[in-house]
Amino acid sequence: MTSQDGSLLDMLRSVSQVDCDTLDVDVAAELGPFRDHTSNQAIAYNELSKTTSDGKLHHEKLIRDSVEDAHGWAHAAWPDIDPILLAVDIMMVRLSLQFIPYLTGYFHIQTNTHWSYSVEKTCKNAERIVDIFKKLEPNLDTARICIKIPASWEGISACRVLEKKGIHTLATTMFCMEQAALAADAGCTYIAPYVNELKVHFVPG
Repeated sequence: MTSQDGSLLDMLRSVSQVDCDTLDVDVAAELGPFRDHTSNQAIAYNELSKTTSDGKLHHEKLIRDSVEDAHGWAHAAWPDIDPILLAVDIMMVRLSLQFIPYLTGYFHIQTNTHWSYSVEKTCKNAERIVDIFKKLEPNLDTARICIKIPASWEGISACRVLEKKGIHTLATTMFCMEQAALAADAGCTYIAPYVNELKVHFVPG
């Protein structure tokens, strides 16, 4: 391939749709546009932990604004949720909204994995994420929001409930055909099959 033919990324775009799996908006600005944008709590943690050359948090204002919103909104709208957990959701949504200029498709936000075995709590978390999007960016078409949910039995059951309510879902941490079949039966908009176990990304060796 010559330089006149464009990059390998351009070639891939010509035959497929390319998503952006990061919360670093500079990547999207440099390499976009992308179809969808996806993330999870680990990606959010790594992005929010970035520091500037003088040692300050790169996203300090975003973090402070999200914590302030969480304390205000928790009492008014979600009194049953820990403001710390709410703040994490708000931070993830705020990071995602920075990608608006570089996306043509969905924003994928993951529910709290702590609730992977509770249909009720997962559904509430998903609906809360959609509401946060509405609060922070009222003009965004909520049909572009897709909620990532771990593909436990309860998680896929939550996907079924949410899809019936018009909330798009993605069944993630999927390791077998049985999970894929259940996700299809539940009406999930997307699935995310995993090639390796999660530990290969975190355990040395």
